[in-house]
Amino acid sequence: MKQLDLENFECNIGLMARAKDNHDNYVLFTFEDLEKMIEYYNSFKKEFNQKMNPSRNKK
Repeated sequence: MKQLDLENFECNIGLMARAKDNHDNYVLFTFEDLEKMIEYYNSFKKEFNQKMNPSRNKK
């Protein structure tokens, strides 16, 4: 991930997920990671729908 260097500060842009109990426990998703997560979600959704509606997929 590219970082924006502002001398005494740095900036990372993305989505942060962290534990409610321990805010030091976190993960930062970059925009590239989000694209991979969307692809995974779509493939999971497709497989889930095929298993939930087997008669619909025989057409």
